[in-house]
Amino acid sequence: MKVFYTMRVGILLILPACNRDERVRAGGETTEQMKEQRDQYIRSIEAKLDEFDQKFDGLDARAAALSEPARGGFKNAVDSLRGQRRSVARKLDDLRKVSLDSWETLRGDVDHAMAELENSYQKVSAAHETGHPVLAVEGDSAFG
Repeated sequence: MKVFYTMRVGILLILPACNRDERVRAGGETTEQMKEQRDQYIRSIEAKLDEFDQKFDGLDARAAALSEPARGGFKNAVDSLRGQRRSVARKLDDLRKVSLDSWETLRGDVDHAMAELENSYQKVSAAHETGHPVLAVEGDSAFG
């Protein structure tokens, strides 16, 4: 009888270890759910960065139609935008590398950098539409 109880206790100790990947966070999310949320967020940011690449190509095409002095300033602004885009991509790479438990802390940094990129893009695009020169792009370390 003692052997039966010993085996039963052993089995009860082993079973929870088999389910390690399905740990539940305090919020009720499993590890797999957290991983899927992070991966979905990463895919959405990558898609937005791809859209910005296309927008920047469009700005380059618009710059080609400008006179030489204006073209140079506009191209510099687009280069600054591309630098901001690279910064967002680096932050996204950092987010990929952190643990599932802490990725959301870096999410704010990525969201903020994306908002700055969008704001800078809007300013550059509007400057081209109005014909005003672009002097600096916010968030670019070269300008401030």
